[in-house]
Amino acid sequence: MTGPEMRPERADAIRAMLVENARTEPVVRARRRRNLVIGWGGLGVLAVGVAATAGTMLLAPGPVTQTAYVQCLDEPRRNSDGTYPGSGATVAEDNGLPTDPIELCTLMWEQGLFEPDYDPLAQTNPPGRVPDELQLCVMEDGTAAVVPSPNESICAALGMARPTD
Repeated sequence: MTGPEMRPERADAIRAMLVENARTEPVVRARRRRNLVIGWGGLGVLAVGVAATAGTMLLAPGPVTQTAYVQCLDEPRRNSDGTYPGSGATVAEDNGLPTDPIELCTLMWEQGLFEPDYDPLAQTNPPGRVPDELQLCVMEDGTAAVVPSPNESICAALGMARPTD
């Protein structure tokens, strides 16, 4: 037993539709892929632009507004809790100590404060070694921070701003 036969016009229409679908399907897929790439690429460019603008606004050079305190970092990094390794110093006028943040931190390095065997209770400690280069940065609260690093962009890497001249 055979089923009903298909009319030749219907078979030709189905064949034409299949040929047309096979001919245009790669074009449709390529167009869809191109639109996805353009869409996601545009979104990526937008995200990078927003991040760069935010970084520029947040890490723009700023003045040292907290002049009574200096943070001297002993390493160019942040601790896991977001704090900075090192020690701070209070800057008081007319006490014989330097008021320049880099000079004050240099003095602390020379006194061996950042050496591993430093004993704060000892009468004397061996002198320390001052790093070759110290960078001045400004913390979020306006406090001066001195970082031992030859890298001039260390302030941005640590989430601090460069000081305004």
